[in-house]
Amino acid sequence: MGNCCCKSGAAGAIAATQSDRGDSGNPSSGIGKGTGKSTLNGGSGVGNGKQGASADGVGGLGPTDPNYGAVESTSSVKVAVVVRPLIDLEKAKKAKECVEVQPPNKIKLPPLQLGSTNTEAYNFDYDRAYKLDSKEESRRLFAELVQPLLDRYLQGFNVTVFAYGQTGSGKTYTMGTAASVKEVSGKGEATGIIPRSIKSIFAAMQQSRADYDVTMKVDFVEVYQDQVRDLLINPNEDGTTRMPVIDIRESPSQGIFLEGVREVEVKTETDIAQLLEAGNGHRAVAAHNLNDASSRSHAIFTLTLEQRRKPNAPPDSKAPKFLKSKLHLVDLAGSERADDTGATGKQLAEGININKGLLALGNVISALTDRKGRRHIPYRDSKLTRILQDSLGGNSETLMVACVSPAQYNQEQTLSTLRYASRARSIQNSLRLNSKMSAEEEVLYLRKVLIERENEIALLKEQLVAGANKGNNNIKVTAVAPPSKAW
Repeated sequence: MGNCCCKSGAAGAIAATQSDRGDSGNPSSGIGKGTGKSTLNGGSGVGNGKQGASADGVGGLGPTDPNYGAVESTSSVKVAVVVRPLIDLEKAKKAKECVEVQPPNKIKLPPLQLGSTNTEAYNFDYDRAYKLDSKEESRRLFAELVQPLLDRYLQGFNVTVFAYGQTGSGKTYTMGTAASVKEVSGKGEATGIIPRSIKSIFAAMQQSRADYDVTMKVDFVEVYQDQVRDLLINPNEDGTTRMPVIDIRESPSQGIFLEGVREVEVKTETDIAQLLEAGNGHRAVAAHNLNDASSRSHAIFTLTLEQRRKPNAPPDSKAPKFLKSKLHLVDLAGSERADDTGATGKQLAEGININKGLLALGNVISALTDRKGRRHIPYRDSKLTRILQDSLGGNSETLMVACVSPAQYNQEQTLSTLRYASRARSIQNSLRLNSKMSAEEEVLYLRKVLIERENEIALLKEQLVAGANKGNNNIKVTAVAPPSKAW
């Protein structure tokens, strides 16, 4: 994953906030064995891992931490491989397992059959490798790789987690994109990266509100047939609702963003769970030979977090006054072979477009890792790669979760996925602390604060009127109407 190189901000330098290799040469990724949580105000995070100079792991870099001053750094893309158990379809075909997981980070495949000239086994090293056959393994994946990135997200850095693999390899299950409201907001343990992330983030937000005004907004889109569609817009059953045109834009302050997409402010876990469930219900899916509910689009679920230090918060010259970060949770459609899926007509066309998008993604990864120093990166070859531009080579901490089938008859597809993932590990991203507010954002925020203060004053006057009239019938106090100005 490479060492993290940081440039000092006003509060001083932070040395190696993302250490990427352990002393033994095995990947550490700031990973520890514990499961402690970091908050917006800092904390010890996951224990016993190596995250920068601290031996405590991934935490301790919240906005009020005295060392919180690194505004620029580099970090490589982290890669985890997830091997699901055999599914009923594979068992019915009497498939044998061919993928060997060697904890904590190695994958081994036997030589290919069917006339291959290679007679040696394939060995791969990643940041982590999991055989996802129990809830414990799911917990480990989240604690070891996802939680450290959520800590960075809460600290003001952009983060992307995306799942890649052939169709039916378990991407949607691993991400938790299809989770119900009950699964996300219920009291029980959540499964999947997205539900676990929501619970973790909201727990941290509650501890930060004493000193910060915290706002979270959600948008949910899919890239279908290389067109961006808003999943939070509910089309009529007859299809007469005109879907908004969503354009991909770029600016120095915001980076890559979607113009015209619907953003919804959320206050609770239930709010966000309802949006996730509703948006997933609008996503394009279909059945084919390998999957009864195959995703026909790439889904991108984005949480935008804004933190503004309150005027009455204790004075602290080192604490950032404003932070804005984005968390992209991406469930890619699976790569397909028409001979395997049996797709025809519309589904065949969908599969072709899915593969085109994934090919463009592969070309971007190849260009970013080309040792010949190729300068042109083909981000604009597809809508998917354009949206993920900041995630691959740009301003984001990124985790790729490569999902594979263990079945021997899928070995060629599995090998392709593993090679794809190996290349991604060499990508270097350029991180930047998102602590600058644009003039437009500042004006909108001040207007919002002004309206809130005026409403508070009006309410206090109403309470004063009610109290005065109740306490002394001889004194009449005239109430002042609440402000009606709409900004």
